[in-house]
Amino acid sequence: MSKKMRFYEDKISQKIKTGEIVCGDHTKCHRSVNGTVFALCDGIGSGIYANISAISCSDRIVELFKLGVSLRSTVETVAASMQRARTEDHPFSAFSAVAILPDGQFSIYTYEAPQAIIIKNGTSSVLKPEFFTTGYEVVGETVGVLDIGDSLVLCSDGVTQAGLGHGYGFGIGIENISDYINKLLQSGTDIHDLPEKITDMCARLMNGRYEDDTTLAVLHCQEANELTVMTGPPSKVSMDKEYVERFISMPGKKAICGSTTADIVARETGRKVETLKMGTAFGIPPEYAIEGIDFTGEGAIILNQVYNILDEPVENFTANSAAERLCMMMLEADVIHMMIGNAMNDAHEVLLFKQVGVRVRRTAIKLIAEKLREKGKLVIETYY
Repeated sequence: MSKKMRFYEDKISQKIKTGEIVCGDHTKCHRSVNGTVFALCDGIGSGIYANISAISCSDRIVELFKLGVSLRSTVETVAASMQRARTEDHPFSAFSAVAILPDGQFSIYTYEAPQAIIIKNGTSSVLKPEFFTTGYEVVGETVGVLDIGDSLVLCSDGVTQAGLGHGYGFGIGIENISDYINKLLQSGTDIHDLPEKITDMCARLMNGRYEDDTTLAVLHCQEANELTVMTGPPSKVSMDKEYVERFISMPGKKAICGSTTADIVARETGRKVETLKMGTAFGIPPEYAIEGIDFTGEGAIILNQVYNILDEPVENFTANSAAERLCMMMLEADVIHMMIGNAMNDAHEVLLFKQVGVRVRRTAIKLIAEKLREKGKLVIETYY
């Protein structure tokens, strides 16, 4: 069986400065098989200009990283460009950026931003960065390792400066934030509730107001809840055995979309395919059952239906249909492996499918993957 993956979940609480309509802080997260990169950017000032500055900064950090530029080189480029803002009308943003590799190794870079916090073995402590210069700017760098159950905490200065003018000369400060986290953890607070608890505390220090945009993010390392979706026969019949063996060996839950795909799994494993529901034309597709497989159903139609309802509120799902059940499995998973066979199905190209708006399998898979990534899932597509 394949080794289970780690997943780095991001939980964020963000509060707009009292009296403003948009937030001058912005966060962005990108996940891939190579790791997770997360940016928290704080645009100068507040309001729309700060919002634009923060969005621009976070986009630059993530997009450069996606292009294969190391996070350190990315940060050096972005921080050095901020020098222009000191003499010109140029967008300025403080930022914290972190890259976490699949094995838990992380690098954090802070520019004009509060130090990061690590929660390890249930105890919070402030990370002490080493500093280097890029151009005329100074950046803090911290490295370490996250194990299952550990977390990183990043925040904007709206958090550390809470209390300024209300009994705290320079604001509550990062050390006091870390101490407050320890008190919350000792009282049994769930790690996922920390962001909201901390930003609420910041408001209490300011008599119920937010004197600055206030953002706190927790990046939590957990064992990934994995789902593998197998759909479509491989491009060559000779690949069937390898295709099925890989599917069966995957950790977590397993789903098959496609009657031919189900037949291939049954043949290669010696298991039977049982028909649970016959289905009715394009409305209700057929459903099947195979021992050891969590979901088995029709292919293109169910995938199209999944795409159509994937953005619906979870509370609306009744689990009465195959599409709803598959949707729920996807939404409950952190990592979704898509095993996609490249064999062509001429039936999906007929005019009737196009008339009723049924997308071909590969198109539906691409659209589903895009939506899942927007929801913070790691989606891995493998073609056979």
